Amino acid sequence: MKKSAVIFLVMICVIANAYSVALLITGEVGGNAIYEMMVDGAKKAAKDFGFDVKIVEGGYNPAKWEPLLISLASTKSYDLIITFTEGMPKSVEKAARIFPQQKFALLDGIAPVLPNVYSLGFKDEEMAYLAGYFAALVTKSDLEGANSQLKVGMIAGDIYPAMMEKMKPAYERGAKSVDPRIEVIFSVAGSWADPNKGSELAQLQFSQGVDVIFTVAGGTSVGAIQKAKELGKYIIGVDSNIIDISPKTILACVLKKADIAIYDLLRRAYHGELVFSTYERWGIKEGVIGFTFDDPYYLQNVPQQIREQMLKVFEEMREGKINPLGD
Repeated sequence: MKKSAVIFLVMICVIANAYSVALLITGEVGGNAIYEMMVDGAKKAAKDFGFDVKIVEGGYNPAKWEPLLISLASTKSYDLIITFTEGMPKSVEKAARIFPQQKFALLDGIAPVLPNVYSLGFKDEEMAYLAGYFAALVTKSDLEGANSQLKVGMIAGDIYPAMMEKMKPAYERGAKSVDPRIEVIFSVAGSWADPNKGSELAQLQFSQGVDVIFTVAGGTSVGAIQKAKELGKYIIGVDSNIIDISPKTILACVLKKADIAIYDLLRRAYHGELVFSTYERWGIKEGVIGFTFDDPYYLQNVPQQIREQMLKVFEEMREGKINPLGD
């Protein structure tokens, strides 16, 4: 056989055996900080390790996500299919049972343990505890927008297990660990994309004496931020650093470093080191939950005493000295 023919056959084999990954986004990438981080991390891994990654946006109709997942699996084109969030465990389980030879990974959620499924969840309770602790320090401070009523707020986009079982209790626990007299007012928007509802709920909370709100509501949070700005009150952001949107209103953000998580997941998968039929939950200790300690506006607008207390509690959480849920 001629040398050129051998080279051609080798190239075909390499192409045929190339590692391939599909990401099913439960929503859209643009404007969603978490998904933008996920995609950036996945693309970086693909570039560093030399594999293909296909991004599929599922849109905002949850009824379409499971059929899309099953459709991707049915093509048998991917070594690994990754999807996201607490809304997908049952869909991942269904697809994994239909296609037992297909490998699946669920990120930012925990799926049932199956031989072809790996899950990586985030310790959202750590983010919420940090936010509650910070909110309490703000409401007890001499900041211009703070009052003496010891009330802090939280606005959620919707009700789901991680919110009600982890984030809300941890936020309350974080606030009350500073001062047990603090009252937490909790509101649910029922939508992740309704700024008007966000504004309405923020107005209601501020009228009840709240001076700082932790918003976990996606695009709905935009309205809450605007209302806080109008009234000279404060916001705590979530997932990514959005302080520069309104630096005197958004005092801090708790961070979910999703790009780091998906990069590491894909590194292990590509090298055959990802252990399926298992799940993990990562947080501060693993370097994927953080806080805007280094943001210049945070350093400028938040009193030094509060910044020092936040560093202290963050380090205590890293060392395992604080359980956000108190179990």
